[in-house]
Amino acid sequence: MKSFASKFNKTTFGIDTTNFVYVKLADIFNSPENGGKDVVHPINGCYVHKSPLGDSPVIIDEQAKQLVNLPSHMAETVREILADSEAVEAIKAGKVGYTIYDYESHNKKCYSISFVDIE
Repeated sequence: MKSFASKFNKTTFGIDTTNFVYVKLADIFNSPENGGKDVVHPINGCYVHKSPLGDSPVIIDEQAKQLVNLPSHMAETVREILADSEAVEAIKAGKVGYTIYDYESHNKKCYSISFVDIE
């Protein structure tokens, strides 16, 4: 069983995101320099931001100084990651990344991610 403190203290990744910009998966996917479905992007941290539109899961990309907005359906997955100390340690150790894929939903192009293990 987890200790009370580890269960309820907020998980932090120790990254100052003050000057980071929010970006959409579509913008990264379609970017000429680092886009496409085969590019592995690093995950340096993550969190769920509460907004008027609902929960907004976010990935921290320290190298690119970006906060990557994920689809709202990934909020529960991000919460599960944050609640799992092994997952958090893997992220902090630089062992986790993601690729972006596109799909059609209700005649609209949408984007989501697949997690990737980095060795």
